[in-house]
Amino acid sequence: METSPSLTNTKVLDLLEEAYKKRINDLKTSIQLAEEALQISKELEDMACIGKSLSQLSLFHMIIGDFDLSINMAKEAIEIFEQTGDDKGIADAKYTIAGALYKTDNYNLGLTYLVDCLKTYQKLDDFHNQARVEKSMGTVYEFFGDEESAIKIYRASIESGKKADDLNLQSNAFNPLSGIYLNQGKIKEALELIEKSIAYKKESNDVRGLAFALYGRGKVYTVTREFEKAEADFLEAEKIHREMGEKLGLAMCYHKRGALYIKMNRLDEAEEMLVEALQYSNKNRIILIKFRANLLLHEIAKKRGNYELALKYLQQYIDEKESVINDRTAKVIESYDVINEMHRLEQDARVQKEKADLIEKKKIELDSFFYRISHDLKGPITSLMSLNYVAKLEVKDETALRFLDDYEKQANRLNTILDGLLNLTKMSFNEDSKQEIDFEKIIYDCISSYKFLANYDQVEFKIDVDPSIKFEAEWALINTVMQNLIENGIKYARTEDNQPFISISVKQKTDKILIDATDNGIGMDQETVEKIFTMFFRVNRKIEGTGLGLHILKRAIERLNGEVEVKSELGKGTTFSISLPK
Repeated sequence: METSPSLTNTKVLDLLEEAYKKRINDLKTSIQLAEEALQISKELEDMACIGKSLSQLSLFHMIIGDFDLSINMAKEAIEIFEQTGDDKGIADAKYTIAGALYKTDNYNLGLTYLVDCLKTYQKLDDFHNQARVEKSMGTVYEFFGDEESAIKIYRASIESGKKADDLNLQSNAFNPLSGIYLNQGKIKEALELIEKSIAYKKESNDVRGLAFALYGRGKVYTVTREFEKAEADFLEAEKIHREMGEKLGLAMCYHKRGALYIKMNRLDEAEEMLVEALQYSNKNRIILIKFRANLLLHEIAKKRGNYELALKYLQQYIDEKESVINDRTAKVIESYDVINEMHRLEQDARVQKEKADLIEKKKIELDSFFYRISHDLKGPITSLMSLNYVAKLEVKDETALRFLDDYEKQANRLNTILDGLLNLTKMSFNEDSKQEIDFEKIIYDCISSYKFLANYDQVEFKIDVDPSIKFEAEWALINTVMQNLIENGIKYARTEDNQPFISISVKQKTDKILIDATDNGIGMDQETVEKIFTMFFRVNRKIEGTGLGLHILKRAIERLNGEVEVKSELGKGTTFSISLPK
């Protein structure tokens, strides 16, 4: 007697349900059950069941850190769900992709996927999955350094978990929330919350979640200097993560155990642990643990008096953190529209109509934040640079002088970035003060100001300004545009195989001013052209810069209500075409 398709479909769904339940304590069995469900679904040629099986398999592979395989399976599942019209299925697969992205280094795109998921789950009143997504969003906020928003979304996750009547979901948010309280010096609250999480995890037999809770308690014990208890928690968490195949959790434990051993003055064990954390993070693209391990290795080398090695680790930390922070800063800015979208989900129809005002407010808040931070940091940075100058007059040791030179280089770079941010934010806060613009004078003044650049003497300048132009605007904005066009043209000139030139023309056409700046420099491919106005993006890391210049240029043109177009070809040169309304 043949088994009916409906009975077989039921078997597939039962297998998947059992696989999902077992994910908290037996991932190997979860994967086996989901693979069995997929095989049956393919034999039946049941697309809906194939999609569900692929989606669950992708989730399990994401949990154990097989990120590429997980993303590929999730995308295949989404294609099927789109054909079958399964919105919840699409959201489930997108949640998995988001997890794979933010657990490595693509927080911005991960957040985008999470917001899409949240929309769907809210429409369906699916509190179980709302709690999962909100907890993940809190993690991304923490990566961005936004603890206030992280706390808010973790609390929302706890409330969703209560509505779903699921202790695991609630305790999933307890763990990171305890960590934030610990960072804020609220040790008692942190310990109470993490103990509550451990109790919930044991009650629900969530072995994998218990490992993260034990890790959280180990951090509290480290701060309270109960070192033996901390070590026991980290070791137990490591054991579980290793058995469950949880790569991110394992890397976190390696790093924290290394930090613990430094506090215990067990430097050999600390070094061994942190080297393992570094190697493991390199292998699995866990970038945050990678640069943090370098900082602790620098601390160990310094304690041992090995200043050459300390400098090496410190430089690696600076380079990697600079890359992460620049990327994260740019991604925070890119993500503001996404974050606004999440906030709008919580608003009623009346507030929806105020969308434009909310976005503008966020932009103003962001500008205000950068202005305050940049302004407050200028004084200390200037003092540090002055102290470094005095130190170099007194110090004669060559090794020490080399350290001071490296220190000076980083301090100058930070000062340049702060200057750029201040110039950027001044555009938003300065009041209009229009005056008649003498383009020719501004251009030649800007050219003269860059005589110190390496390529300056080799570049030919071709200037063509229509003398009949009558144009009023904010002088500072026009000067900013010209400065950045000229500086980039000089810095990115090709001097080895041609006569480099920068050609600037300013013409008037009916009601517009047209500015064209052309060079025959190194040029860019189309993919690079699309990124050049992003804050902190640098075309060529071998050429010194902050990645702020073209972003500032774009903001200045927007302030002038103008438009800019860029055409470039790699190895041949670049043309900026700017149109300003009169």
